Amino acid sequence: MADTRRSLDIEFERKRDRAIFDAERRKQELFKKIPELSDIDTELSLAGIRYAQSLLNDNTTSCADEYLRKIDMLNKKREYILSANNIPPDYLEPAYSCKTCEDRGYISDNGASYPCSCYNKLYLEHLYKISNILDDGKTGFEYFDETWYSDKIDSKKYLIDVSPRAQIQAIKEQCLEFIGKFTDENTKNLYLHGPTGTGKTFMAKSIGLELLKAGFSVLYFSATSLFPIIQKYRLNIDGDGISGEQAYKNLISTNLLILDDLGTEPKSDSKYAELLSLLEQRNAQDRIRTAKTIIASNLDFKRLVQEYNQRIGSRIIGEFQTLQFVGDDIRILKKLSEL
Repeated sequence: MADTRRSLDIEFERKRDRAIFDAERRKQELFKKIPELSDIDTELSLAGIRYAQSLLNDNTTSCADEYLRKIDMLNKKREYILSANNIPPDYLEPAYSCKTCEDRGYISDNGASYPCSCYNKLYLEHLYKISNILDDGKTGFEYFDETWYSDKIDSKKYLIDVSPRAQIQAIKEQCLEFIGKFTDENTKNLYLHGPTGTGKTFMAKSIGLELLKAGFSVLYFSATSLFPIIQKYRLNIDGDGISGEQAYKNLISTNLLILDDLGTEPKSDSKYAELLSLLEQRNAQDRIRTAKTIIASNLDFKRLVQEYNQRIGSRIIGEFQTLQFVGDDIRILKKLSEL
């Protein structure tokens, strides 16, 4: 999100300024102890200015070379004094945390500027921090295990003509395709529905983690925590160190919004209107920059229309790809396997 980029730019600027300030402080303290170093520093500055002037004034090469020799001599003299006093040769230089970009956050190359690896690393850390997705070491496609799903076809029990295992394997492939084509304008949002414990939250979070790794912004909320954020915005209430307006803007602008457990929040007509408005604004945002939505719920389309209304049901049916989860409650199966 843009506000994340801005905060990082400010953070890098402060980090660089701090390194330069600390270097200047060390320099002044050392100059007081060894005045000769201060004299050398002044001579180096003057020699550098005169060398630059000689190049601008088209002076002879020998004149410029003379200043270069003097600069080299002064540097060696400074290095000797530092060494004689057991002071590291880089003691007077800023101690940047990143030597590559010198805490600028960006690297310039042939007129082009691109983020340094240290900037990308910090950016990803920020994305993880605000995403609300806990990387618990159990979520992610590398932990996907289809053996928790039955390989038996039972259309009467599961209401589909394939086994739950075949169904979840197909869903996984569709989720991976969603990730691979995430920025395509024709990629639809996802509506994951099915009984409790069939892997909807796991799959939604796994998608979120993959997109976070790719540098996209992701926000995860359960329905019970999402609607209070919208209400705070409507009532102009701040909280948790962020303004209600900014929190709501993040809901609109984030590349991926995951809304989990839709249907578990307290029912009210205002919440239906708020959900519809949120979906409409994200749909408009998606035309400008990627803003996809994943909704996970126990409600199929028929119950969705019954619990909410025709407008919301129609919006989700038209703009979301449906993935139906079936099978037994995996949480219960795992508990039983531990007995």
